[in-house]
Amino acid sequence: MVKELLIIGAGGFIGAIFRYFLSTLFSKWTILSIPTGTYIINVLGSFAIGFIYGANFFSENQMIFITIGFLGAFTTFSTFNYELLQLKDENKAIQFWAYGTSMYASNIIVCFWGYWWGNN
Repeated sequence: MVKELLIIGAGGFIGAIFRYFLSTLFSKWTILSIPTGTYIINVLGSFAIGFIYGANFFSENQMIFITIGFLGAFTTFSTFNYELLQLKDENKAIQFWAYGTSMYASNIIVCFWGYWWGNN
């Protein structure tokens, strides 16, 4: 149990730093006032989780390091919801709905696409 927690913690540490770096880089681009940094990161992470799960070529420890640790910290559902609330408070209804629906739909689609690609 302790070993798994350390593996997850190490992956989470690296994933959080990587997310911060890429989020800062990608947040310079905006489309219709939609936070693109979080969007791009979540899509990349969802695809990666699907691909890695579908490929099934990592050991159990590698899987928990990558999926639970690294990608768990890399992707950010809480930041996404925080940004949705900000759009709502700013009365940006179009951006709220566009961001919310596109995030949910695209992440599900790319996760399954990644799974399919990794599994073939």
